[in-house]
Amino acid sequence: MDDDVADALAERAVPLDEVGLSSWRPALTGVRVLGVGAAAHGARELLELGIRLVEFAVEDLGARVVALGASEAGATVVDAAVRGVGLPGDAVAALGGWEYDTREVVELVSRLRDHNELLGPSERIRVVGVDPVRPAPSVRALGAYLRATAPDLLPAARDGLADLLDREPDARPLPGRVRDTVVGLHERMVADEARLVAESAPGPYAEALRHAWILARAAEVACAARVREPRNDAEAEALPPESAPVLRARLAAEAVGRAAEGADGTPAVVFWGHDDQVRVGDPTTAGRHLRAALGEAYYAVGGLFGEGDTSAIRRRVLRAVRPRPTTFRLPRMTDTAEADLRTALGDDGERLVDLRAARDVDGPVARWADARTTTRRLGPVVDSGQLRARTPLVPGREFDALAHVPRVHPAWIR
Repeated sequence: MDDDVADALAERAVPLDEVGLSSWRPALTGVRVLGVGAAAHGARELLELGIRLVEFAVEDLGARVVALGASEAGATVVDAAVRGVGLPGDAVAALGGWEYDTREVVELVSRLRDHNELLGPSERIRVVGVDPVRPAPSVRALGAYLRATAPDLLPAARDGLADLLDREPDARPLPGRVRDTVVGLHERMVADEARLVAESAPGPYAEALRHAWILARAAEVACAARVREPRNDAEAEALPPESAPVLRARLAAEAVGRAAEGADGTPAVVFWGHDDQVRVGDPTTAGRHLRAALGEAYYAVGGLFGEGDTSAIRRRVLRAVRPRPTTFRLPRMTDTAEADLRTALGDDGERLVDLRAARDVDGPVARWADARTTTRRLGPVVDSGQLRARTPLVPGREFDALAHVPRVHPAWIR
């Protein structure tokens, strides 16, 4: 890295503390959705970084909705917990994936709950999930409502709901009849609104209809065609719009946009997930669809790390039981965006660099942000090849800011 680039990056970087975040605040003027990503699910410091930015968005910027890149159905339980119904630990477990079932996320839910206790009902923070997967909580909630209120709707929908109950995101596609059954149930509930409200009440009906909508989206993804993971940008761009990864990303972006409708705050929504969800990348990223819908009102922060230990599940062909995450040692890598940030910012603390403001100014940061480099990203499940792999990255095209953590440790998985 040239000295002028390193100096310019260091000059633009702000520490991720109260003073630094306050100085970054003008960059978010006019932003409706703030995306906060992390390059690895199981890194404690990246979780803590995300939580810090979520709290900043809520407490300092007035965000009214926290959108998790996790199960829509499971997040309904988290939303209830931050409003005082249920325990934070039980609520986080309902999300279904190990990557959110950590002490750090439970602490965030507890803090949001405490925050809400000081506010009136209409001012309280909402939590939504945006990923149309792992729909079991909605299956149970909707099933309970229909058994009590409209048992005549259950026989035609029972098999379709059962097929979704223990559905995992990477399972084989379900037959199209499941989608038709579950989407048809949602449409029937809309058509029967007057009867269902009379048999229950407006509140329970609205909540049941919300679960039916979540399940209709989950069924669409569960029945969508699976495709081979793209090996390059060209293959990713060529994926059919109806394929599972593209559909899943588009529906996630729609859920974020729906959460922002009518919500106050600048931003109104803070969207917290993996870098591959929030970045403005290929059609399999929600950030791509959010940028298309919102333009510059969507602002994406990527969370990168230099080295350390993180958690993930090791991919194996045959498993007898559900696996637990394993700790992986990740050494420094050269010729990456993380290596450049480490050279410029040093090892003394976590920093954030705003790239958006530099895009319109011809200078060292703009040139660095527009140049192709590589990065390291780890999903919840990895194999040995992915631990050593580098992912292409053009920083300023995929992110509006980068946050850098020099060293990480495994998250406190419960």
